[in-house]
Amino acid sequence: MKNFYIIRNFLLALLCMAGTRSSAQEINFSRAQDMTTWYNPALKTEQKRSVKLNYRNINYDGLIAYNSTSAMFDMGIGGGEEGSGGFLGLSIGAASDKSNQDVLNNTLGLLGISYAVPLGGNGIYIAAGAQGSYFQSRLKTGSMIAFGDQYDQYGPIEGSVSNDALAAGWSYNYFSMNAGLSVFGNSTSGNWYIGTSVMNANRPFANEIKTEDFRQHRRLGIQAGYKFITPEKDECAFNSSLNWQGKAYKHFFNGVYFKQLKGIDGGIGIGMGYRYDDALVPSVELRYDKAIIALGYDVNISSINAAAVRRNGMELALRFDF
Repeated sequence: MKNFYIIRNFLLALLCMAGTRSSAQEINFSRAQDMTTWYNPALKTEQKRSVKLNYRNINYDGLIAYNSTSAMFDMGIGGGEEGSGGFLGLSIGAASDKSNQDVLNNTLGLLGISYAVPLGGNGIYIAAGAQGSYFQSRLKTGSMIAFGDQYDQYGPIEGSVSNDALAAGWSYNYFSMNAGLSVFGNSTSGNWYIGTSVMNANRPFANEIKTEDFRQHRRLGIQAGYKFITPEKDECAFNSSLNWQGKAYKHFFNGVYFKQLKGIDGGIGIGMGYRYDDALVPSVELRYDKAIIALGYDVNISSINAAAVRRNGMELALRFDF
């Protein structure tokens, strides 16, 4: 029984440490089509106003569970009718990650602005944007014996004191500057976009020890998407978001087929998300008028399966366009 709790706490700490190493905007939701302005402020591609709400619950075989939530409002200002002039984009968002027993608690707030200029009169735009975000992370480990420098190949080292600062409880916060560029096009038969972004452009410190070892790496991102719309208002769409930060990477892909139902202003869609080297996320969505509700389920395909740790998760997304 004692060994069980040692293993449990060790895995718990590793998972929490992985979470605290996550930087601002690493929100892990599979619907890349709803996350464009999180990763690139220049990807406000339409002048309409939108509210996007996301919730994700993850459980690691009873060892640890955490909830991720996000909310964003974005809007276009000016520009006249779609495709007729430049417009200003504004986005405001907040997000949080919180584990069971309040061991890990991350919060994020952001504000972004962009400006899109039409290239001719064919609905194609070029845009640039900037974003500021404030990120805070707190880790409370209590009295757990859980850190790697207290173990060797034979198990726990008796009387060992961890040199890891996290063992005594740890927190940090920082302000980050992010920027992006994009090109996009809108028409009655569909729309497309491609963008590139840099996050943590100011390389903020992620610890009170302000040395080069504790500075955030810049994150480079590439975003792309295409949606085809039939005359019957059926849709087929694919979206992707690729992110690199130092030696780490986090890539998201999502495809959706939507069928317009006759007689109502709405329909049903099925989709598949892919979080690279982590999970497949099949989903279903319902649309009515300007509202979308989508439900997805994480099918874990990561290497954590080799440790005989099962993981499951649910995602819920709501979107309102007006």
